[in-house]
Amino acid sequence: MKPDKTLIGYHIFYLLLAAGLAYLYYVKIVLPADPDAPNSINAVASFETAKPYQFRILIPFIFFLFKPLTFIPQKTIYFIYTIIVTYLIIIVYRKILAEYFQNKFAVLICAPVILYPMLWNYILLNQTYQYYDFTAILVFTLGMYFIIKDNFKWFFIIFIIGIINKETSGYLVFAYLMFNYKIIFTRKIIFTSELLVAVYIAAKLLLGYVFRHNPGDTVEFCMYENINIIKTFISNKIYMKHILLSFGAMYVFLFLLFLTGRWKRFLPRNLVFINLAFLPNLLLGFFVTYYTEVRVYAEFIPLITTSFLLFLSTFDKLKLSPYNNNK
Repeated sequence: MKPDKTLIGYHIFYLLLAAGLAYLYYVKIVLPADPDAPNSINAVASFETAKPYQFRILIPFIFFLFKPLTFIPQKTIYFIYTIIVTYLIIIVYRKILAEYFQNKFAVLICAPVILYPMLWNYILLNQTYQYYDFTAILVFTLGMYFIIKDNFKWFFIIFIIGIINKETSGYLVFAYLMFNYKIIFTRKIIFTSELLVAVYIAAKLLLGYVFRHNPGDTVEFCMYENINIIKTFISNKIYMKHILLSFGAMYVFLFLLFLTGRWKRFLPRNLVFINLAFLPNLLLGFFVTYYTEVRVYAEFIPLITTSFLLFLSTFDKLKLSPYNNNK
């Protein structure tokens, strides 16, 4: 069978887009970063940095495999790694969109839209380098795909890998529950949900024990700072800019999708409701996430992007052709 030249062309297009975004991130965020900062790859690889950064060991382990390549600067390796991860995000997201839309051409075209909120949250509004951010987006996007495909084995594997990248992979549990809302009280979902929670807690306890002598707290609590953010939101232009421009304001379409009732046009409903997983994530994030630090919303990106495209698909002229459009 001959390879589809059109599909190859799209893969080249995706790779170029990934390289472009990775380059912008590299120039603005990675290059100025201190390679020996307390939250850096080197610091975590030393096993002596502060918690909870010390728990985020996936990328330092991957970079350990490249240690023999001493002639290549670490930041160059990270640039190449970012290209690969960003490319994979587009590929996996394309597979997710194929579950929503019949128009294969539209799916190919729309898959890179996921880069738009990434551009805003990680380059335009961001000043902080955290080596695990793009991987966190890939982990959540992969997890979302395996949830939709009802492949718990691979979802479970991705979930475990995600825990040692960044603890916010635990938010995948909410996506899993939202997708299975109709059968949430069945034995299968109760058991698998309890298994996910138990593994997450066990992993955190194990990491806490292994690195018990490291400085810092196992969990970073942010609620008091978030209360202050909420109180001063109107008067603080920086807070307002970061929150209102998060995701390039794409979240507006998520609210429009649900507030206008357009979500009712889509079947099955669990494909729509999985995108509401941002709500419990946001509520829990009040305690463990700084609301104005827009780069921490990695797990929201595929949810908001999909809601945006679902809203656009309600306009027939765009010919996105969603499955089971219930007009």
